[in-house]
Amino acid sequence: MHTSEIAILLSGLSIKDLNDFKNIDDVYEKYKNKIKKRDTSKEIDYIEKNDIEVVNFFDDRYPDSLRQIPYPPVTLYVKGKLKEMELPIAIVGTRYPSGYGEKVVKYLTENLAEVGFSIISGLALGIDAMAHAWTLNKGGYTVAVLGCGIDVVYPQKNRNLFKRIEEDGCIISEFPISTPPNRYNFPARNRIIAGLSKGTIVVEADIKSGSLITARLTVEQGKPVFSVPGEIFSKRSKGTNKLISEGAIPILDINSILSYFYLELKADLDRLKEENAEMTKNEKLIIDSLEGEMNEDELSRATGLNITELSEILFDLELKGLIKRTPVGYQKT
Repeated sequence: MHTSEIAILLSGLSIKDLNDFKNIDDVYEKYKNKIKKRDTSKEIDYIEKNDIEVVNFFDDRYPDSLRQIPYPPVTLYVKGKLKEMELPIAIVGTRYPSGYGEKVVKYLTENLAEVGFSIISGLALGIDAMAHAWTLNKGGYTVAVLGCGIDVVYPQKNRNLFKRIEEDGCIISEFPISTPPNRYNFPARNRIIAGLSKGTIVVEADIKSGSLITARLTVEQGKPVFSVPGEIFSKRSKGTNKLISEGAIPILDINSILSYFYLELKADLDRLKEENAEMTKNEKLIIDSLEGEMNEDELSRATGLNITELSEILFDLELKGLIKRTPVGYQKT
């Protein structure tokens, strides 16, 4: 039997059913008589025609971070590029953000994507969708976790975003093909968002928001929750302010997050420096000319490079982790 078909049939099992097994075939042999028999031919056909991967708990592609949570999904349906993430972080919040919330999520997402964080969210309207979109706009990697079948685009307003994530990021669901977006699916979805991430950022949320469920699951998994403080009279801030009162890390600026992950960021930066030790002639020219903090005009005069050419090389040096942008201009890292 095809591995994908076995994974589909076993998708209803819980992790306790996998104890003491080392591969998916042994699990199937154990439970095949208890599994509800159904014709999977249409699902297999749909999966193959639409480039959907079916990844089971024993698969090498299954995210290691998910294996560590209390109730990991046995089966994942995947569209796009599923890859190992060094710095995954969740950004969640209200479907109806204020102008303040929109500004904050853009600021956080773009800055995090720029230094190598992958952004995890739930493809909902509002904060979730913005986090996905601005990550992609910045050239970053994003994962959308669905509360429905992977063939169901929900909400419909995010159809174009769904396609963008499929092409440049990854879409994940634990639910079988054609599962509708029932309300009780979303808390289950939220445990995967928390499970994939090293921490969760809540931007704006009411007291009864599903984002607070994600925050609670994050804490239960032993990971940090970051919360954006807001106006005490705003309904959108009651949940985030409550999280802070309960011990969440308040986000005062991007450094509230970066300082928490400093050691991991530094290790990544050191690795990038080593990997990119070889520089082009003009890159070396810029590095040798860069004293303290200098803007592009100063660097242009110092190197003799025109602004257009200089800007492109500065961007490459940033990606290599050899320089960083400052309020004045650029400096060596």
